[in-house]
This record gives sequence, structure tokens and C-alpha cells, in this order.
Amino acid sequence: MNLRYLILRSGVLLLFSTLVSNTSCIQAQMEATQSSSIDKNKPTRVQESIDVNGTTRTFLLYIPRSYRPGEGALIIALHGRGGGGPGAKLEQASDLDEKADREGFAVAYLDGLPDVNGNLNWNFYYSPFYTDGPDDVGFAREVIDSLQAKIHPDHRRIHVTGTSAGGFMAQRVGVELSDRVAAIAVVEGGIFVFSPNSPQAVPHATAPISVLLLKGDLDPSNAYCGAVFPSFGIVEASSDQDFEYWTGPLANECSRISSATPLCTSVGIGDSQGNIATFGSTTSVVKKSAISCKDDTEVKLYRLLGGLDRWNLAPMNIPDNIPFNPDLNVHTGVVTNDIIWKFFEEHPKHDHDDSRDRDY
Repeated sequence: MNLRYLILRSGVLLLFSTLVSNTSCIQAQMEATQSSSIDKNKPTRVQESIDVNGTTRTFLLYIPRSYRPGEGALIIALHGRGGGGPGAKLEQASDLDEKADREGFAVAYLDGLPDVNGNLNWNFYYSPFYTDGPDDVGFAREVIDSLQAKIHPDHRRIHVTGTSAGGFMAQRVGVELSDRVAAIAVVEGGIFVFSPNSPQAVPHATAPISVLLLKGDLDPSNAYCGAVFPSFGIVEASSDQDFEYWTGPLANECSRISSATPLCTSVGIGDSQGNIATFGSTTSVVKKSAISCKDDTEVKLYRLLGGLDRWNLAPMNIPDNIPFNPDLNVHTGVVTNDIIWKFFEEHPKHDHDDSRDRDY
């Protein structure tokens, strides 16, 4: 989430019935994709639209051949701002479809709406890029509910991931839709941007939710240690603030945290042009995790040494590679898609009541 464009231009702190056979499954997919030529032996990839409070919103739906209704997971994927959007660009940049083919989950790549500068963006906490922001939480909710009725993912395995501005938005969805979402994975992006006109707090999460944070420490668009822009009164959240929110009393109330050492000892400073003039100071901590959280949730953060605003498809456990994290291995995954999927697989939604199994 790069503040430069906003500041330079304006200076304003401006988601059928129950499936009973393979045939009905294909029929449900056909209705969901509005296609009369779906081949059950091929993956389904189609642009969808949905009404959200009178506004038409769009997303790209990918259903691999390996997807099994009632068993497969659903991942909601949120692109970055500007050049990061629309969802089709994230599909290309992330190569999540290939991972979906191998693991059998469906992916909905959501499209943001134009911000004050005309860039596709998200209405995260508390976005200075909109004067009257769109209902992006409502969009994610409608997509999730619609696809639960149409393609029948396991309701315990609904997940959200996002990068950069999409990472900011994934955190907001995690707060407000944690009754529907089992886990979020943030590939860059903080939990808030405060300005003089915005609230100075993030609300209580609706329910416990597992959270994975992948944070590049040299990302100029999403400051690892956070950033203050004195000329404009803007404050961007740090990785410590992200971690403390999700492990604290407003969210998962975790009682066992791997290290008491903070991730940063100072915040970044922005200049009058909206650039980060000085990065904050980091500590030696490269991984931080919290367990013994509500409903068996977990919060985990990896610092990506040398990491930028990027979805990393190359191994990140090789010292000579950038980015690098020494705690990544075959068990955690070493590329972004593997790390995310392993985390999602390990953190389904906890059922309090078997009656929650939905009968569509």
C-alpha cells in the first residue's frame, strides 16, 4: 500500500440444493459460472459478477478438476493496489491456480474498485484513498455465501489471502468475517492506516481466526516497522502492531508467545513527498508465533530478510537468495504458495456445534 500517489496528487486524508451426485455437482458449477460448455474433465475458469448493495462487483473464479464439493477449500484472493489489480493479475503473479490443481481448492480472485486516483484498491482500515469507500467487506461476504451455495466448499475451510493493499484488506476481512473465515494469510500489508480523520482503533474481531503474516523488511510500500508521515498526520501500522492485535484481547487472546522481544525498536519516517525517508530499526527476531489461543487458532509471523512488495515463487530458505528466512523449511513451505497452503491446511475453522454444517 503505497501512500505516495495519494499524497502527491491530492494531499488529502481522503463474497441449489444439496449436492447428491457428481452430475448435480457439475450442474451447480455450470450455474455458478454461467457457462453452457463446461467440461468436467477440465478446470473451470470464468469471470463472475455479483450485486453488493446495488453495486455490481466482479471476481474471477477458478475451480480445478481436483476440487471436491463438501471437501475442498475456498480461498478468497485480494490483489494489490494500482498495478497489482485486477484479480486476474494476482492470478498470474501468484500462480495460485497451479497450487489449486495439486491441492484441490477453489480460488476466487476479487476485483477492487477505483480509488480517488483511479487505481483499483480496497477499503481497508482506515483507507486514505477513498472519501466514501466501497463495502469491500460486504463484497467478500457475498462471494463467500454465494459460492457456499453454488460450489459447496467445506465451510470450515474458507480462507482469505491478500498482498499489499490486499493484505491490508485481508486483515479487515479477518476482523469482520472471522465467523465465516478460518484463517487469513497476509503477503505484505498492515492492519491499519490512521489519519486525523479516522478512528484510532480497530474493532473486536467477530470470532477467533488463525493469522499468517509474511512481511518483507525492505518493502518500501508496506513498512515492516510501520511509518509516520508528519507532514500529513498519517500513521501506518507496524508488524508489531499487527501481531499484538491478533494475539491480544480484541482477537485471539493467545497466552503463549514465542518471544517477548519486539520485531522493531523504532518506526519509519516519511518525508513531505510521501516517501519513506528512513526505515524503522529491526531486532534479530525473524519469526514470531503465538499458540494457546481461542478455539485452537494460531498467529504466526515471518520476517522476510530483504523482502520487497512481492509474491515470492522462489525458495526463501537459501541464505544467498533474497528474501530469506532461516526458519522456513519443508515442513513450513519455502515459497509463498506452499507456506500459505500448509498454514491453511493446518487451521480449519473450529466447530462449536455440529448443527453449523450447512445444508444447501
